[in-house]
Amino acid sequence: MDGFPAWIWDDPALPMPFLQKLAREGAVAKAMTIANPSITWPNHTTLVTGVMPAQHGVLFNGMMVRQGPGMPLKLEPWKNKAELIRVPTVYDLAFKAGLKTAHVDWVPTTNAGTFHFEFGERPNAANPIEREMLAAGLINATELREFNQRNPPWRDVFWTRAGVHIVKQHKPNLLLFHLLNTDAINHRSGPGTWASLSAFAFADTCLREMFDAVQAAGFADKATFVITTDHGFKSAKRIIRPNVALRQAGLLRLQGPTITTCDAVANTLGGSAMIYVPDKSKLAALTPKLKDLLGKLEGVERIYEPAEYASLGLPTPAQNDQMADLFVVAKDDYAFTHYPTGDEAVTDLTPEVYPGHHGYLASDPQLNGMFVAWGHGVKRGALLGEIRNVDVAPTVAALLGLKMENVEGRVLAEALERK
Repeated sequence: MDGFPAWIWDDPALPMPFLQKLAREGAVAKAMTIANPSITWPNHTTLVTGVMPAQHGVLFNGMMVRQGPGMPLKLEPWKNKAELIRVPTVYDLAFKAGLKTAHVDWVPTTNAGTFHFEFGERPNAANPIEREMLAAGLINATELREFNQRNPPWRDVFWTRAGVHIVKQHKPNLLLFHLLNTDAINHRSGPGTWASLSAFAFADTCLREMFDAVQAAGFADKATFVITTDHGFKSAKRIIRPNVALRQAGLLRLQGPTITTCDAVANTLGGSAMIYVPDKSKLAALTPKLKDLLGKLEGVERIYEPAEYASLGLPTPAQNDQMADLFVVAKDDYAFTHYPTGDEAVTDLTPEVYPGHHGYLASDPQLNGMFVAWGHGVKRGALLGEIRNVDVAPTVAALLGLKMENVEGRVLAEALERK
């Protein structure tokens, strides 16, 4: 469930009775720490690899491509999984072991080659599961064609239909399943608001539908549910616009609202910003100027240089050329946006910038996520304390009777029944 903070999970008024029932009957963590950058694709990838982004290579919701000296960077989200992820995943391991694997809206998985069944972020009428759902009347051609233009709760309805269909018709050994609406509403309305809690209530009904499908498929006594998230959430009251500061300093140029050329540019992640100098011959001279310029902006907590990245679980630009030349972190109540227009480098919230954000340092407790496991192989009533998201993949592998090698996490033995 995307964007599910541990602090919301702890709210006694959280309207998720079904998930709360599974937590009482299974294993539950007090909190789950996550990885930097604290955004979706890097943490999805940590959940299935058991290693931090410095090893698995996914730093953005896609691949950040340097386009040459003087040019802004370009995010390419639909690169093949093999280009994005540098290490084996738990689904690769399961596939190679002869188990049936499936996913619904798991990212990044483009052309992964190790799923038997899939209904992705961008469904396609030519794919087998989509064809089956069309034939069964579970989706129509217009809905499929317009899928990514529809709103997130609508898409969650159809991703849930796809998950239910795959479970009932194909009975996979491993299904990765991703609900998006909780993240979208936390961004738009702010985490912990009534709108946010309503989104979690809806996610609870989707989970119940998946559980009912497992029961209908006849293997509820053999199934295990692992319910977790990619990151927590915070709210911001003030917005830092680093590209406005860079533009005013003469370091980037615009055509209308679009950055055309630059000596330095910011790609923003909510609670942090990645600063790039596209021409490496200018990096040494520009670094102190950029630190001075950005460090003076209201709301900036700290600026990290590459020598400090390892302490954050991040690679250096030499290790992964998608990584920034500087990593800038916001204070509480502040967030970054990429918009380069306007006269002020720091403003109150404006209509084009939402109040809910992640991307802050993963060490911030508000970025911690939730974790619940229930079912076959799970110890009833296990209270796990604080775990790490690198622990999820090796634990899932153990539940499948497999072992992941060369991971940073561990099997959560305290959550599992002794064999």
